[in-house]
Amino acid sequence: MHQLTPCERTPATRQGGFTLVEVIVVLSVVLLLTGIAVPMLSGYMEDGRRAKAESEVKVIAAAMMSLNKDVGTFPTRNGSGTNSTLYSLFTGPTMPTSNPFAAGHQWATWAMNAARGDLLDNHLNLNTPQGQSAGAYPMTGSARWRGPYFAGSTPLDPWGRPYVINVISSFSTHATNYKRLWVLSAGSNGRIDTPAAATATTELSGDDIGLMIAQRQ
Repeated sequence: MHQLTPCERTPATRQGGFTLVEVIVVLSVVLLLTGIAVPMLSGYMEDGRRAKAESEVKVIAAAMMSLNKDVGTFPTRNGSGTNSTLYSLFTGPTMPTSNPFAAGHQWATWAMNAARGDLLDNHLNLNTPQGQSAGAYPMTGSARWRGPYFAGSTPLDPWGRPYVINVISSFSTHATNYKRLWVLSAGSNGRIDTPAAATATTELSGDDIGLMIAQRQ
């Protein structure tokens, strides 16, 4: 009977899966990489949202400037057709039923007020200030509404909240307040940090994102 020489013997092969130590090591590496990657991805996503908001405020501002050029006023007209009446506007297709921001602010309060607020869509796209066709901007003559001025409904910001436009600053006669007209997003914290008075030296505050489109003397 032939016996296998040491060279002919097949070494024993390792059977079975990972050891507990190996599993722990692999999980530790995965968790470490996840801990590094998630904040980086979150940061990139937040940068993307801010860039989108910066782009959208410019587009909204351009549409408002076109309306102003055509009819001779920013969108401050109420449902009865009286200019210089509205104080604040929201973007988006519908008026929120409750404060959409993380804290109260005068501009948001005005925008949701039946007498002082409205949706920007009613002025740029529908020509029905405060939802009323009776208050429409003129459709004939040299100073007439030539809209729609926006492709589709004006957007919510990347965090799902309305952009705010403090149109009171386009006509107020207050000596120091309401000097600067902004198109503004509350940013990631959901709170409007820019002061409501909007004096001649007011700048964007906190993480607000906006564009000043007019300054009253």
